[in-house]
Amino acid sequence: MAAAFGKFPSLSAFLESYKLAKKKRDMKTVLAGKPRESARKIKALQKKQLDVVEVNAQLKVREPDDTDANGGKHYRLRVVVTKILKDDPDVTKDLKDAKAKAREVFVAIRFGDSMGILEPIKGLNPGAALHLKGEWIPKEKAQQHGGAKMSVLHFTHHPVGFICTQVKCYA
Repeated sequence: MAAAFGKFPSLSAFLESYKLAKKKRDMKTVLAGKPRESARKIKALQKKQLDVVEVNAQLKVREPDDTDANGGKHYRLRVVVTKILKDDPDVTKDLKDAKAKAREVFVAIRFGDSMGILEPIKGLNPGAALHLKGEWIPKEKAQQHGGAKMSVLHFTHHPVGFICTQVKCYA
């Protein structure tokens, strides 16, 4: 059963919609220029990295898993960032704010298929210390897109990120 995320019927629906909207915005900006510039900008855009961060966090809440059959299954966690290990300039302000205010961050971990983590993750209990790497979506961007007003950390699996519990690391 899929659990809603903001105005979306599931977290998966939010993530897919966010990714598509970002791609459309980027392409609209690129194509607004002169043809020669646009071609160069398209190549640069294709090489642009995601806003990837690496943090230590404490698990506060494990929500029911999102089992949206159309967009993949996701563990749904709410964590508090305890340490920033790797930052990204595009999201620094929101990441530091989340840590400083001990603001809960929504973490999505895809599982159960070749696009996510294949095996069950052990150690996802409230209070658990976690080590996470993935793409950071600032809370304002998530809300503007119709998601919940909280920062989102996702893509916490291959090829972008990982999650480590006190039991084991998963990628």
